Amino acid sequence: MIKRVSFGSYFSLLAQKRIAWLLLALMVVAYIIILGYQSVLRYAVFKATAFDLGNMDQATWNTLHGHFVEFTNHSDNWYGAPIRLAQHVEPIFLLLAGLYAFGADPRILLIFQTVMLAAGAVPVFLLARKSLPTLPLLAPIMVLGYLLAPAVLGENLFDFHPVTLVTPLFLFAVLALTYRKLVWFVIICILAAACKEEMGAVVALLALVAIWKYRIPRLGAVIFVGGIVWTLLAFLVIKPHFNVGAQQDNYWYRYEALGPSPVAAIFNILGHPWIVFGVLITLDRIYYLASLLRSTGFIALLAPEWLIPTLPSLAINLLTSESFQHNGVYHYHAAIIPFVIIAAIHGTRRIYYYWYGLREETAEQQLYREEVALGRKAYGPAKPLPGTAALLGWLRKSAVRVWSWLTTGWRWLVALLRLSTLLNGWQRRRKLMRLRVKDLAAYMPASWLQGALSVWIVCMIVLNIVVIWPLLNSFLADHTPGPREQHIQQLLNMIPPDAVVSAGGNINPHLTERRYVTVFPELTVATFTRGQDKLVDYVIVDLDNASPENKAFSNNFLDVLNQIQRTGEFRPIAQADGVILLVREKNIAQR
Repeated sequence: MIKRVSFGSYFSLLAQKRIAWLLLALMVVAYIIILGYQSVLRYAVFKATAFDLGNMDQATWNTLHGHFVEFTNHSDNWYGAPIRLAQHVEPIFLLLAGLYAFGADPRILLIFQTVMLAAGAVPVFLLARKSLPTLPLLAPIMVLGYLLAPAVLGENLFDFHPVTLVTPLFLFAVLALTYRKLVWFVIICILAAACKEEMGAVVALLALVAIWKYRIPRLGAVIFVGGIVWTLLAFLVIKPHFNVGAQQDNYWYRYEALGPSPVAAIFNILGHPWIVFGVLITLDRIYYLASLLRSTGFIALLAPEWLIPTLPSLAINLLTSESFQHNGVYHYHAAIIPFVIIAAIHGTRRIYYYWYGLREETAEQQLYREEVALGRKAYGPAKPLPGTAALLGWLRKSAVRVWSWLTTGWRWLVALLRLSTLLNGWQRRRKLMRLRVKDLAAYMPASWLQGALSVWIVCMIVLNIVVIWPLLNSFLADHTPGPREQHIQQLLNMIPPDAVVSAGGNINPHLTERRYVTVFPELTVATFTRGQDKLVDYVIVDLDNASPENKAFSNNFLDVLNQIQRTGEFRPIAQADGVILLVREKNIAQR
């Protein structure tokens, strides 16, 4: 006998699945087209900056040409040798250099970054589908929360950074764990740790979550140790080696409120822990945390254990004195976003597990158990370790003695009675609340709750973008390339490919496929040989954009430009639309 299936219920679920996959494809394609176009357009209209697209482009180009991660742009963060290892440890450049094998162009990095961030939508979708099996339409909603998170949009639009790649990488790492692809999990963790020095600590904390949630103690322990060792090696060995003669750390000035050095900060915090709270509890930091959680409707708070790997990045962003690290739109949040999304998925799963329980729909509730969502086998009770029984017996006797001591005095007894009264009142209120929610659940099936959650999350996404939009809008190009950009490109074409150049901040990224380049008003370029800096051959400056990112440069920008022309050290050879190209006098003589 053939079992008849209701056409309406069958079509409804099947249609939701098809719609979910269709929405995923549309969102990914739209994201790549829109964000890819905006990223490239920003570069094309000379709005991209030396810090950081110029740095990344030159480091990639130099790595391809045998000079591993060398870059010569100066800034107020620059102290050591002209190599990124003095600032950041990013071995991922070895792979990124392969993108330049068939042609060097920073737009390749921008497009690659966009595609990688868009690819992160796939693990978000698959994880949501596995964790929420009866609610297909919540998966594209989670993808929407990911793709439209201001932190994702911001890190995509603001130049290129290797650390941005950890956003999709950590999502794929958790997906590999869920489907028990442990070899891929290890490979992805290695790639993520190679993106920046502190990512080893994030990998280590992810390994702890993996040990807890996925029951892989041996592999998890190895990855945990490897992540910690890598981070310590990067901070204590590699960076100091290339930062000889510089300050203790290039970026410690951002954390001087905690102490003049990392060691002093540790002792200050241990002796005066309120220092940390004085730094952390500010309105801008509270708004920052809200912006991270708002795109998923704050549901991530229902699965806080998945936020454990965010602790290193949160500490770096919240303890700094630089507001741009906790304004929610730069690349500093790359390792936070994926775990917020994953926590939101599991938080939603817990809502439904509770909801199905209220409705006494046991079969559906079992689909939302953690073991099912994580692809984990349901194990029986763990066997106690040898000696555990004796230890528990001693703890039990000690607890009895402490309890008897606490209850000997009438004051303790009164306090306990008051506590008992409060607990009883709380239990009564909890039972009353459960009854009321149970009545609501009886009238609201899971499909209706799916609609309510979808509307809530979408509203929070829109609110988040509205709140952050002024910052995001500052990254966008305000026009398309026109005659001015063509004239600037003509000036750029006059500079020989092997010349040493000093360029204004917005011009710099268009000249960084060369061994030596710096940011005006610097007129020398550092080399690895102390005292043998190279003199700049050409200077090109956009007079309409005479305030580079580096605040130290803006004070003497025009003064230096006027001085080098007045002394005859440099002579202008071309000018167009507010952009002036100068050449050193000896170069003119040679020509």
